[in-house]
Formats: sequence, structure tokens, C-alpha cells
Amino acid sequence: MKKAQLLIIINLLTMLLAINLLSEHRTKSYFGGLPWYGWAGVGVFLAIAGVWFAIRDARRARRLLEEPVPPKAASDQVSQISKEDLERLAPDAPDYPHPVIFPERCIGCHACVDACPHDVLAIVNGIASPVARDQCMEDTACQVECPVSPKACIVINTTKKIKPRPVPVRDPSFMTNVPGCYIIGDVSGTPLIKNAANEGADVIKHIAHELNNGAGVEPKAEVDVVIVGIGPAGLSAAIAAKQFKFRYVGIEQDKVLATIDAYPKGKYVFFKPESMASRGTIAVDGAGEQREKILDSWIETMNTNGVLINEGESCKSIKKAEDGDYFVVQTERGSEREKVGYRARRIVLALGNRGTPMKLKVPGEEMKITRDERTEDKVKYKLTDPTVYRRKRLVVVGAGNSAIEAAVDLVARRNGDQIAFLSENEINEVTLVIRSDMKNDLKFLNKLQVYQCIDEGKIKAYFGTGIKEIRDAEIVLMNARTSEEKLTIPNDYIFAMIGGDRPTRFLESIGIKIA
Repeated sequence: MKKAQLLIIINLLTMLLAINLLSEHRTKSYFGGLPWYGWAGVGVFLAIAGVWFAIRDARRARRLLEEPVPPKAASDQVSQISKEDLERLAPDAPDYPHPVIFPERCIGCHACVDACPHDVLAIVNGIASPVARDQCMEDTACQVECPVSPKACIVINTTKKIKPRPVPVRDPSFMTNVPGCYIIGDVSGTPLIKNAANEGADVIKHIAHELNNGAGVEPKAEVDVVIVGIGPAGLSAAIAAKQFKFRYVGIEQDKVLATIDAYPKGKYVFFKPESMASRGTIAVDGAGEQREKILDSWIETMNTNGVLINEGESCKSIKKAEDGDYFVVQTERGSEREKVGYRARRIVLALGNRGTPMKLKVPGEEMKITRDERTEDKVKYKLTDPTVYRRKRLVVVGAGNSAIEAAVDLVARRNGDQIAFLSENEINEVTLVIRSDMKNDLKFLNKLQVYQCIDEGKIKAYFGTGIKEIRDAEIVLMNARTSEEKLTIPNDYIFAMIGGDRPTRFLESIGIKIA
């Protein structure tokens, strides 16, 4: 008998006793208002009830023990590798959770390295490698973010259920569950430049095959294809569309190749995997190339092919038309947010996975300022070249890896895991504004370096703080919890690095399934 059942019986017995005591006949000598045979009947009833409950529970327990346990779904099972693979890849593997890398699968994309907040992994000779297994805190993000299948990075000795990262549903031709709407590049779940370039060219071939083989003519459509997002995938698709003589429109909310342009100056960009053949319309041959040479080469290819892109135009909605086989695309163009519409037979979504940078949403955020005889935005959402800023009063907003790295880069130069502070003639006055505390996924090395800068007085940090108002030469800080004004500090530029609005909601508004 379960405790709950026993308690119920005791409570019922107590209630019965109380009722009988309150209703006791004064001329009778019954205990509790019942004669002895009444109490005997109650006792027999309780005994029978107890035996019945015990038999029922025993039968249920026996049935559960005899029934076979259904196997767990593969996606719910704890990630493991075979004993042979473990002996081959990590013969000295400890028994605590840590990642194991399959070098033959790894494409050196840095996804697992960037995902790990504890610097367990690093790229060694172009391949991810566990360099600090004892620092693993069983985060498992490294395995989730690994883009290859089967996974190159697997966390072993973990009891966690490692769920795959949700990605848009698409078929081998890159078409989503919305007929006529295709998706390629980063947002599809494979963050590789060579793969993106290949998909850009391939998707136009698929669209050409579809339109030329039974799709029919759609007189209401103004263009054959609208390409949303002009990174490596979108640019490759736009060039291919031009080569196929499609009527096309390329839309980019920032500028062409903004993702590559945002890389640090002089960054070497890998074209992984080297075993993958290059089929795109932009050059991704060899092991890789420097950022500047990539930009020059791809822009030249774009211009040579006569490809035109609408920069500064943001896609707001895509709807399937009810009166034909086409889509209605609504956009906003330029700082004036001019409303523009297109009717396109097919859609290619080549969006970045980081989405649109999140805004501070405070007065003065859209302010234009004049610095060094240049008119520009005061609030910036990325730091491309820290060497541009010298002896400036800068504020970095955010507590993630991008914000911390930007703050450190504005006062020091990195050399491996060491930093060297800039000279007094170069160093900026940097203030780090953090709404609560450092992010949980902040890389260990970034945490060490930023605290070194804070301890040395090179960076001033305000925790639990937000920006209340932005002015031309100063900003007003506030208590992030109460919104009470704290202080006003002089300022030239603000770097707002508080994340981005991932395109998931936008994709779902079109009707694309995320699974």
C-alpha cells in the first residue's frame, strides 16, 4: 500500500471518529458513538481495502517488470562512439565528459572551437583538437554546432541528451517545404564558404531546370528570382542567375559581402573542406586566402559579370500569391525606408545565421556625427579594424565573446594567449557596459584577457548598467534594473555588440518549417 493511500484511510478514520464523537448519544456508553461490533466492521473494511490495494500494486509492479523496455530513439541516446574508434582516436581518454574529434570528418570550420566556452578545443594543423580536456564542463555545444554529418566532434561520457540544432527543412535541390522557395548558405546549417558558393550556383541550376521543365509561364511575375542576402552564397547565386539570363533582383540589407568585410583586417579565411570540389561562380580554390584579396576578387567577378545588387534594402515579408505561381516580396530601401515590392517566380534565401544586429533602442541611436572631418554613425554594430581608432573615447556594450574581444582589441594587440597594451599615443579610453554579468559561454581566454585589461586600468567596466541616452559627445548610463540615471561619460563612438535577431521568426513567417 502506498503512503498516500494509507494517509487517506487514516484521514477518513479520523473524520469518522470526530463525527461520531460530536454526535454521541449521552444515554449510550458507545465509544465514539459506535458499539463494538460497529468498530469491528470498520476494521474489517479497512483490512479488506488494504489487502486489495496491496494486491493491485503488486500486480502492476510485476507487469512493469515483465514488459520489455522500449529502446530510446536514436536522437535521445547518449552520444557515444565505438570502442575501436575510441582506442584509435583517444587511447588515453579519461572517464569524465570531453570531446573526441574524428580528423577524417573534420573540415576545420571552427564551429566547435567557437561554440566551446571553456577553450577545450583549438584548431591544430587545420583540424579541431582537444587541447584542454580537463576544462570540459559538459557544455556539449561543440557537438551541436558541428556542421558535418556524421559529426566530427562527439562528446563522450556524458549523460546529457544532445539535441541537434534546429535548421530549416529543405530537399536535395535546396527547396523548402514552401514550393518555389529555396534556402542556401549559413542559415541552412552549414557555415562553410566553399559550400555556400557551391550551393549558390547549384540552386540556380535547379531553378532553371524547374522553370524550363513544366513550371509554365507566370505573366504576373516581374522577375524570375529574388535573392535575399548577398554573402558568398547569395553572390554566387546572383552571378549564376545573370549567366542564365534570368530576370533577377539581389537584395542585401547591409552591403555586398558584409560578413566577409566584417572580418578583422588581414584575417586568413579558410576554404574548407579542401576535398570538396569548387562549383561556385566565385573563386574558392586552394586552402584559403586573405580577407582583402577575397573581397577584391569576388567584387571584380561581380562587376565583370555585370551583376547589380540593391544594397541597403531589407526584406520585410515574402508571401505566396493566391492568384498564381509567384511570390510577393515587400522590402524597405535606404535610410528613408522606401517601400518597394516585387513579384517573383522563385525565391532564394541566402541569409546569414546571425541575423540582423540587435538595437539598443535608446534615444540618439540613429545619430550621425562628424569625427575627423567624416560624417558617420555614432553607434556601430561591428568592429572590423581596431587600428582605425586612436585615442578615442569608446564604449563597448555587451558581455559576449564579440564584445569582449572588441574591447580588448581597442586597447591591446593579441599574440597567442598574451596581449600587449598599446602605447599612450595609440591607446583608446574604453568603457565596457554590461547589463548584468559576463555571459556563461564567454571563452576562458577572453575572460582572462578582459580581466587583465580591467585590472591594469585599461578598460573600465560597469556591470548591471545600460545606456539611457546617446548624445553627440557623451552618453548617459543608467541602472539596468531600475532605469535610474547613474552618470554621464564623454564618448566618441559606441560599439553595440549585444547579439543578433536570428532569422528563425522571418523564415517561419514565410511558412518554412524549422526542425
